Order: sequence, then C-alpha cells, then structure tokens
Amino acid sequence: MIRRFGLAFPPRKASWFLCYVLLVVAFAAGETTADERLDFFESKVRPLLVQHCYECHSVETGESSGELLVDTREALRSGGTRGPAVVPGEPEESLLLRAVTYEDGELEMPPEGRLEDEQIEVLRKWIEDGAVDPREPDGDAPAEDETAEVDPADHWAFQKVHSPAAPRHADGQSSRLDAFVADHLRSRDDGLQVNPPADPATLVRRLYYDLTGLPPSREQVDAYLDNSRPDAYERLVDRLLASPQFGERFGRHWLDVARYADTVGYTLAGRERRLAGSHQYRDWVIAAFNRDLPFDAMIRYQLAADRLDPENLDGHLDAMGFLTVGRRFLNRNDTIDDRIDVVSRGLLGLTVACARCHDHKFDPIPTVDYYALYGVMRSSRLKEDGPSPLMLEDHKPSDARVFIRGQAGNRGEVAPRRFLTALRTPAEPAQHWQLKTGSGRLDLAEKIATTENPLTGRVFVNRVWTHLIGTPLVNTPSDFGVRSPQPQIPELLEDLAADFYRDWSVKRLVRRIVMTDIYRRSSHTSPAALQADPENECFARATRRRRDFESLRDALLVVSKHLRSQVGGEPVDLQGTPTPPRRTVYAFIDRQNLPGVFRIFDFASPDAHTPRRPYTTVPQQALFMMNDPTVLAAAGRVADFAQRSVETSSAGTEGSGAGTGGDAETELVRAIYETVLARAPSETELRTALAFLELPQSEMEPLPDPRALWQYGFSTVGEDLTAKSFEPFTHYHDGRWQHPDFAKGGKFRYLQLTRTGGHPGPGNDLATNRRWTAPADGRCRVIGTMEHPSMNGNGVQMTIATENRVLWQTHLAKRPRPYGPITFRVRKGQAIDFLTSDKGDLNSDSFYWKIAIQFEGDHGERIESDSESDFSGPWQQGEQQPLGRAEQLAHALLMSNEFIFVD
Repeated sequence: MIRRFGLAFPPRKASWFLCYVLLVVAFAAGETTADERLDFFESKVRPLLVQHCYECHSVETGESSGELLVDTREALRSGGTRGPAVVPGEPEESLLLRAVTYEDGELEMPPEGRLEDEQIEVLRKWIEDGAVDPREPDGDAPAEDETAEVDPADHWAFQKVHSPAAPRHADGQSSRLDAFVADHLRSRDDGLQVNPPADPATLVRRLYYDLTGLPPSREQVDAYLDNSRPDAYERLVDRLLASPQFGERFGRHWLDVARYADTVGYTLAGRERRLAGSHQYRDWVIAAFNRDLPFDAMIRYQLAADRLDPENLDGHLDAMGFLTVGRRFLNRNDTIDDRIDVVSRGLLGLTVACARCHDHKFDPIPTVDYYALYGVMRSSRLKEDGPSPLMLEDHKPSDARVFIRGQAGNRGEVAPRRFLTALRTPAEPAQHWQLKTGSGRLDLAEKIATTENPLTGRVFVNRVWTHLIGTPLVNTPSDFGVRSPQPQIPELLEDLAADFYRDWSVKRLVRRIVMTDIYRRSSHTSPAALQADPENECFARATRRRRDFESLRDALLVVSKHLRSQVGGEPVDLQGTPTPPRRTVYAFIDRQNLPGVFRIFDFASPDAHTPRRPYTTVPQQALFMMNDPTVLAAAGRVADFAQRSVETSSAGTEGSGAGTGGDAETELVRAIYETVLARAPSETELRTALAFLELPQSEMEPLPDPRALWQYGFSTVGEDLTAKSFEPFTHYHDGRWQHPDFAKGGKFRYLQLTRTGGHPGPGNDLATNRRWTAPADGRCRVIGTMEHPSMNGNGVQMTIATENRVLWQTHLAKRPRPYGPITFRVRKGQAIDFLTSDKGDLNSDSFYWKIAIQFEGDHGERIESDSESDFSGPWQQGEQQPLGRAEQLAHALLMSNEFIFVD
C-alpha cells in the first residue's frame, strides 16, 4: 500500500513549513577544483574549439569571421561584432552557446552542422564553471621543449615507492600508521590532540557502512556489544570482509572510476541504446573484490583479457568492460579519447587526455605520448560474436600520427606505441617501453600493473583510504601530476603503497586501515581542533560522513525488511513502484537519461571517469525524504513490522498481566526505534514519541503521486492538430515506452517515448502522445524547451492540445526552441495532450521535449509536474492514504540525521 505524507496544515498554511525546510537545509554545493576545471578545458573544450572553430576564427589560419577570434581567452571574452562570445558563469548570456545550439536562425555555428548534444553540454558546463581558459595571446600551446623542462625525478609521485623509515614514537601506538600520525602531531606547535575512540555502537555502524554499505540490525549491534572477546572487533572486520556485500560495496566504488552505465549514450533513432552485456562487467567487478583477486591481475584482465583468457574459460573477458562500457561517441576519436582518459586517470592518476591538442601544460606528457596510447586503442575493436559482448580484440595494429592541434585532418609525426615519458628512465633501452604485442594493450597493462610503477599503488591506496577515512591523503585522487602536493603526512601513503605492493590484496589493505586507531576515532569536533585542522588532514578525528545514495536507498530497504539478497544479474529500473527489492548497485544506469534522484544525491556521472563524488546539501534531498513513495512505503513497512512484533510479544505474555494499552504503545515506540536506528529510545525520546502517538489523526486530502498524472501512448491527429484517439503503450523496456510490435519492424519500429523525448511513427495515425490529466479544477501554466536535434529530415510537428482546442503548436526542424508560458483553465480529469507527429518524412525525427506544468487548484492545491522527473515505467498505484501516527514516527526517524549520516 502506498501512502502519502499527511500533515495537519491547511493548504495555504502548508507553504510556511516548506519554506522552513528550505531554510534549515544548508546549501553547500560541491565544486570542482581549479585544477579539475583546467583539465576539463584541456581535455574536452580545447579539442572542440580546435576542431570546429579555428578554421574560421584563429590567428593561425588568418581568419576572423565577424571579427571574432576563439584561440585565446581574451579574444573569446571580448568577442566580435556581436559582443562577447563567452560570459563566464553565464551560459545563457554567451553567444558561443547560442550559436552552437542553433537557437538563433541568424547565428548558427559551425556552419557545416550542429554539434552533438554531448559536445554542446561540454561547452555549457565549461561556461557555467567559470570558463577557465589558460590560453594567452602569444600562442595557445606550450613551446615544444616546455614539457621536457619538467624533470620527473623532481616530483614526489614519479619517484619509486619505498617503505618509509620506522616511526620515532611507535610505543603505545596500535600500528605503524598510527605512529606516523603521532610523529606528525608531535611536530606541530598548535597542540592538536587526537580524539578518543568512538563508542562501540557507533563503530559497528561505521564498519557495516564502509565494508557492506548496509546498516546493522539491533541484534547485530547487541551481539558485538555483548562479545567480551579481546579480538571481537577483529573478528567482526573479518566477517564483513568475507560477506558477499563487501564486493557489492567496493565494486560500486570502482564503477565510479570505470564510468559504468548500461546504455551507450546519445545515438541516432532506431539504433540500440542498451549496452550489451554491461551488467556482466559490473558482476565481474563485484566477484573480483569478493574473491580478493589481486589488483594487478584486475588491471591486466580489464585491459587485456582477450590475451589472457581468450575463450573466457575463467570468465575474465567481461573485465574488458573497463574499456568498453564508456560512452560510444558518434566520433570514434572521442571514444578512443574516453578510453585513454579512463586508463590514465583511473589507474595512473595522470591527465593524459590534456595532451590531445598540445603538450601537457604542466606535466611531462608530450602530445606524442597521447598519440602513442591513441595508437594502442585504435588498434583494438569490439569482437563480434565473441565469448563476451564486452570483449576487445586486436585489429590491424599500427602506430598513429599526431593530430596537430588535435585536428584529425592535420597529421604530424608518427607516435610509436610506447609507455609514458614521465615513467621512463634514460638508462633503460627504448624497446623496454614499447607497446608492440598485438595492439599493445597487454604490454600497457604490464607497465601499469608492476611494483616498478610509482603511481599505480599510490593512486589505488589513496582511493581506498578516502572511501574508509573520508579525507584523502592526496586531495586530487585522479591527478598525481606536478600540481599535486605531497600529502601532509607522506609516510602514510608511502607505507600503504609499499605494503600493498607485497601482494596487491585489496582486502588486506582494507583490513589494515580499519584496524587503525585513525579509523576508530570519534568524529566529535571541538572549536580548537576545527581551527587547527579544518580539513582533518592530520586525522586526529574521524570525518563525519553522510550516506551516499546507494547506501541510503539500501538502508531504507533493509530497515523496512524489503531487501532481497541476490548478487548479480540484469539491471533493474528503480523508478517503478513499489521500488524493486534489489540493492542500488544493480540499478539500470541510463547515461542519457539519468534519473533526477541520482543527480540530487550526487551519484557519479556515467559520462566520464569520476575521481571522487561531490557531497552537496540541497533542499531537494530533504523533499525526497519527505515525499518520495519509496521513503513513505518504507515508513509504512517499518510501522507494520513493529506493530506485528509487539502483537507477537503480547500474545506470548497473555495471562501474565503484561500487555496493557500503555505498555503496547511503549513497546511499539521501542520497536520502531530499534528497527530504524538499531537502538532503544532514550527516556526523553520515549516520552516525546508517546505524546506524538496520542495526537489526533489529521484529516487531509492526499496529493496524487505525480506519476499518476501522466500517460504514455500514441494518437491519431486530425486536421485541426488535436488528438482523435489515444492508445496507451503497453511495452516498457530500457527506459522506453513502445508498441509491443516494435521488434517486428514496420510502422511501429521507431515509435517510442522516453524520459527526455521520443520518436513518432509514420503519418498522422502514429503521433506520440505524452498525456497529462488535471487532478482538480484550476489553472495550468506550461513552460519548457523542445528540440529537433538532427540536421537531416524535415522536422516534426509538435502540438499542445486539449479536447478539440489547440493551446500551442509549432513545426520544429533542426534546432531547439523554448516555449511558454502557456496558461489556461482545466477541470478535474481533463486531458492535456503533448503530441509529436512527422511531417510526411520519418527520416531523423527523434525529438527532445521538456515539459514543466504548474497547477494551482481552485481550493489551494499546488502541484508541479515535470516530464523528466515524473517519468517512470510500470508501477502499482495503491490506495493512497495519509500516514498513521506510528508510520509518521517511523518516517521522522528515517529523515533523521542519525539515519542519514554514518556518525
């Protein structure tokens, strides 16, 4: 049964409560660092400008159409005859973005055709983040010998890993790592003191979160607290490391690095978007961590399993998803660039992709190094009908030529396939660094997965340390280049990396970290400690952390007794109701249409390698916990479970004089607390909760689930452009509503609706219809954007209609456009049709259509509908009722910081 959150506020007075929520939730948006923004420009933005703009707008070519140059920062910002091309932080005010989106019929650049959507989004993000641009008027690339001036031997991260000398103050310390911290704190003159250990219950909760991503039950917490063995903590660590949930937890961490998704990204209409076999890579990663497959072996399999397990006898070909689950760009050069990036940043912590157009501005990575790896990746292709759909095979191995300034049509010197300059030493023969075995991927894997490589171990142990401790040793987890300072306590990183190189065991590394006093400290923060070490770089205290999205959703399933413990399998759509009882690591990840709730809770972008997730605090997170059906359903199940537990207990004590009404209420409160927070309530909490349960139940009309207002189907469109029929779609797959006969081809082949748009069928009988139904009498205000992205075909007819009246219509071709606001009255049950039909030519008729509806009822009801965030597949609409008092209590605990935060 799905219930709605019921508060005893009249509709017009409810707004103060919402304002209160928005005000008390602090906004602290996660920001990218200056170095990350610069790397983004070098690896993503500069290649776009070079490829599509320099020919007509650069000093090098002697062209400045419209008196505009784009090859320096100042030229872009000063602009040409129309004004500034780029206004940092203001994408809507930037002429560059207006030109590439083709919003202005008189300003469409580049003239040969509109950029791809992902390319436009790169420019939009760059401008939003401040349009960082290092290019100066005297040339946009470093001198040829500039990179050579950086001696790798001068940078700490390029030096061979060595175990540091023994700490000076090891006495009384639990481990070498603790002793290194003690040494450092003694050298400070600010008197920073370490925190005492966290209380046992907090420590159990922390361990379960970090090693499994799930909360412990009251019984599990009590079992640890009642265990008097001196090795109780160590035994708990070993048990959690041996659980299958460990692989699910650490597997998801690695999927962030690998930019995992289940779809290829943007593709042309009619082409399969599902990335075949993607879940097999996810399952391989989980199994590898559960088996404690040595990390050096994980690297070799992920880069070159076709050479090591060609027939997939051991199931390792699926590991090649590390390379192949990335976005499949329409331009193959961009797909190769994506694979170079995930290897170099993900495994080595080097931003090699920044050398695509010129020598790296800071690190000793010349452009020839980029094209050396380009040659490796270009010499590989997906193997058709292979033992694994993720498998690469060698294909016509050859060296590539450098693309001068990143332009594919301007070829320079040959770049032999070889390893990176920064990690080579002059004394070694040249052939030692060649990558010539087949495509070179196996040789590349061997150069990365070796104890002689100074970066691999350091980069990986820093990632693991960050996941467990919360504060990284190196604050740029995927950039260990010359801009990256040495850790504040360098001995920690060195000792961890040197020890990790002994056997490459991930579980032993994790065990070593969680056994330290550093990990077990309290997270209490005093004003003095906060002033002395605000970022906790000295690890004198534990870092307070909020649950990530996966752990939060999984915790809701656990405490509401709704989680099914099944490891592996096909991805599941989490947008359905009731929510699938699978762990969130098994969610279907559509990189083109990532659900809004994922973004709200800082889920890793599947478009590119994610070094470290940001952690933001925004009002939408609180609103999700207040109103989302998944949370409300969990509250209902918690209350039901607690009530049954009390009834069962009361039945066992009948005749003993126990079980009076007051006792039952007390036990119900205790049961709800123990189920959600794995502890009993305090006396104050108990009194408050009992008083709350005595309050009269509010009588309030529940608001409809926003998904219930939408239907997805197709219609016949008459000459007046209104719908003459409506037939709902009955088939939903991979984020698309379709006709069940779509697979047979014919007229239903392309007909579909997705979260962001769709594709009509041929003729006026197969117009897509995204229908919204008014929940009450009132007024509607509609606003949004629409786009026909292809430069082919004759466009589509897009109409907003109701009954026999057209509210708004346009013929849209080869461009985007905003629309609205459109205002009109509706009566309860009135359908508003958002129709798209072809214009006599079905070629290239994919469209995007974002719809925002603001509804205000005649009796004060307010509903905001959004076509993207409300979109879902099939779901069960149960009877909707306000939550009862016990359910509201459970809901309040699910929204508490104690549940949402680890400490």
